[in-house]
Amino acid sequence: MEMEKALVFKNVSKKFTDFEVQIDSFELVRGSIMGLVGPNGAGKSTMIKMIMNLVHPDSGNISVLGRDYLKQEQQVKNLVGYVPEDCRIYEEVTANWVGQFVSHYYKTWDHDYFRALLQKFGLSGNKKVKQLSKGNKMKLSLSLALAHKPELLLLDEPTSGLDPVVRYDLLQELLEVIQDESRTVLLSSHI
Repeated sequence: MEMEKALVFKNVSKKFTDFEVQIDSFELVRGSIMGLVGPNGAGKSTMIKMIMNLVHPDSGNISVLGRDYLKQEQQVKNLVGYVPEDCRIYEEVTANWVGQFVSHYYKTWDHDYFRALLQKFGLSGNKKVKQLSKGNKMKLSLSLALAHKPELLLLDEPTSGLDPVVRYDLLQELLEVIQDESRTVLLSSHI
């Protein structure tokens, strides 16, 4: 019995001025956790951005949760939670405001779950984003990515630049959240 795939890359390439990403074949089975580990510049972020259609491959095919990531982009994005390496969130608003804003883009958004995640991560929903440390901004980003209960979670260098204590706390929380075996996680890191 063949296992259902969360991600499939076939003959995908993207050429930049100074390097090229070439993925002949890549598959990620649903319900699994995979780490992309490699040095900075190895193409990990490019691969994740291709899944999110933020970087367009020059050739090849990408399937996300059994869907064509281009033809069914809106469906795909409703099923994916994405945490970029550099979380850019409006600085002058509160975590609650950001959650309310983002909730309009997801049919499955769970306000109670979002508030519970903020509480679990020790974040005040009434605090402005600009008042949060880098680690707490990452926790807010993770809460935003998880609150619609995505089938696929993409984490691009989620612990980069965090001090060891915050990194450990964030990973412990992440491990607890992803115990749900129906979720698939792709995590990139150079650490």
